[in-house]
Order: sequence, then C-alpha cells, then structure tokens
Amino acid sequence: MLQIDHVYEFLYQELFKDFDFWYPINGVPKVTDFIDTTDISIFTPYIGVDKKIFFYDQEPYIPQLVNNYIDIFTDLPGKRTIVTSEYSDEISNLAIEINAHLLYYFFHGFAALDWYRGYHALNYNKTIDKNPTHDFVSFNRLITDDRSYRIYFVSLLKEHGLLNQGLVSFGVADDVNLSWQDEVSNPDSKLSNNAKSHITRYLPGTDKLVIDNSYIQGSASADILRTINRVDYNNSPKFDSYWNIVTETVFYYNKLHLTEKIFKPIVNKQPFMLLASPGNLAYLKSYGFKTFDSIIDESYDNISNNDLRTEAVVKQLSWYCGLTNKEKEEIIQTATPIVEYNFQHFYGEFKHIITRELLDNTKNLFKEIGYDDSSIDYKSIYHVLTN
Repeated sequence: MLQIDHVYEFLYQELFKDFDFWYPINGVPKVTDFIDTTDISIFTPYIGVDKKIFFYDQEPYIPQLVNNYIDIFTDLPGKRTIVTSEYSDEISNLAIEINAHLLYYFFHGFAALDWYRGYHALNYNKTIDKNPTHDFVSFNRLITDDRSYRIYFVSLLKEHGLLNQGLVSFGVADDVNLSWQDEVSNPDSKLSNNAKSHITRYLPGTDKLVIDNSYIQGSASADILRTINRVDYNNSPKFDSYWNIVTETVFYYNKLHLTEKIFKPIVNKQPFMLLASPGNLAYLKSYGFKTFDSIIDESYDNISNNDLRTEAVVKQLSWYCGLTNKEKEEIIQTATPIVEYNFQHFYGEFKHIITRELLDNTKNLFKEIGYDDSSIDYKSIYHVLTN
C-alpha cells in the first residue's frame, strides 16, 4: 500500500519516468503574489525533456492561487498535462486555454486509505451505540473565505437550538486576529446578505467552539473522536455521537471535489450528511458508497443556492434531533447496515476502484500524447497500490 507522503516519487518512478514531473512543494500552493521555480519540486530524466506533467491534485483549482504556477509551467515548450483531483468546467477550460491534456485521479481517496488505515483494526468489530450522548458531530475549524459558509451553518444550528445536542467545533484554527465578525463585515465575503443578516442576529455570544480536551488528541479539532468505556475520575465528557455533519473544503465552487473529510464518518462507522458543492453526494456514490436517502431527504445535494442547501441539511438534522429516543433507535437500526457496508467498502473494493481509475486514465493519456508505455508493469503497480 502506498504511503501518501511518497505519492509523487512513486508515480514518477513507476509511470512518468520520461516526463518533467512538477508539483508545488508539499503539494500545496504558496499563497503569495510571487513564486518562482524554488517553490516547485521537479523530477526530470534529463534537461529539455519534451513531456511535462504538473500535479495539482491536492487542492481545488482556484485561479488566483494556481495561475502563477501555471504561467511558469507553460513558459517552457513541450506536451503538457495537468493532473487534478476534481471535475469542473473551470479545470477543463484551463486545459483548453494552455493546450494541455488532463489526468484525473482521486488523490484524497489514496490519502484517506493511508491516513485512516489504523481504523480498520480499531473499528472492525465496533457496534453502533443505540444511545449516544450526542446526536451529531461537526468539525468547522476554519470559517473564513471559502469556508465562511460554516458560519451560517453554525448560526442555523444556534437558531434551531441544536448546539447543545451535538459536538461542534467552530473557528478554532483561523488567524487569532480574525473572527466571524470580520468575515461578516468583509465586503468581499462569499456570504450572502441573507446569511450575514442571520448570523448577525443569532451568532453574537458564540465565538470559538472547541471539542477537544486533554483526553482527545488534536487541539485543532481535527482528530476522529472516539471513546472507550473506562473509569474516569476526572469526569471528562464522552465524545460519542451519531451523525457526522461533514463540512467539506469545496462549497462555493461548481466542482466535484472531496477530501479526506468525507471518509472520517465512514471509517468511524457513522452516518453522515454532506455540506459541499452540489452533486458531491452523487459523486461519492459513484465510487460505490451508499448514502442515507432511505432515512433522510438528500435532495439537498441538488440545490444550487448556497443558503438553501445549508438550510436543507440543517432541516434534516433538526428533524432527527427532535425524534424520541425510541424513534432514534429505529433510525439507528435502519442505518446500521449502510454504515457497515461503507466501512467494508472503504477498506475493500474502494482502493481497487480508484487504482483502476488512475491506471486506466493514465493509459488513456499516453494514447492521447502518443507515448509508448510498453515498458510499464501495470500489473505490479496495481498489486502494490491495492495491497
């Protein structure tokens, strides 16, 4: 199995050894107006190679963050390929504009398989608690700029009286000099006027919300919360919860792009609701996962209006939180086979699906650019990535 820290070295040596192989240092673009080649890692078989491939596969394509890299990449001649982990008109149009080919693969699927590999042993025999202490958990570490929709989400939770029924983190990892008030007053904020008005009405008195304490590692609320039965003389709270409300990285952009966040509830055997761009729930299902449309109304995935999509998710959560304990137990019983299926699928067929996709898309790319791949041992690569 591939350790994700070695992904670029592996792909270069096994698939793209005859290419100039580019990627931002650590895979993440530098947030600045000026970059140069010192901000880019490049593997190359020799100077002047005529095939170039740029891996921008960890973050969504946001022109103001990436175009400086693209400009450097396209300055040199050669056949160009952009590698991405999203489907969007924006990335397709970029490829046309710079006369490049596109290669898609699910980077964050491989990353999640590496990062969460230990949870297979930890949770394989886990049974779902019929009486969890909290109805849901939701991590909202960052709340500015592209993540500002999370402010409206938490404001809605507060309006509906749901904060006390869940474990919610909020704004625990942003710049200490920034606050949700700053985001609301920012004229360039992506928040709508409706959202700003609602936030101004309901959120005063709520600044940072922190889930973690000394018993749960991860001071930025990034860990997968878990508890075991034990004698606890310090009376620390239990961190068990049922639903996981996933607030994804991409929300305001028309992209199919998911990160490791969506896999947290899957490996922790929790049902989930997804706050992301429209269509991403269906995108997840295209990889063989099941969702919970037999229990809740998942038509929120088709709502293009950002506020209405957020409100639709909160409506489903509010419905569940308002049920009696007996009704909740019935929901848990209904959802348990889906939760178990997703767990088994993640640690089973999913890695085969995304590996076949990577290799098939690579083969298609090589045909498009006329590259002779007869020396590549696809069978061995497949074996390494799926074992």
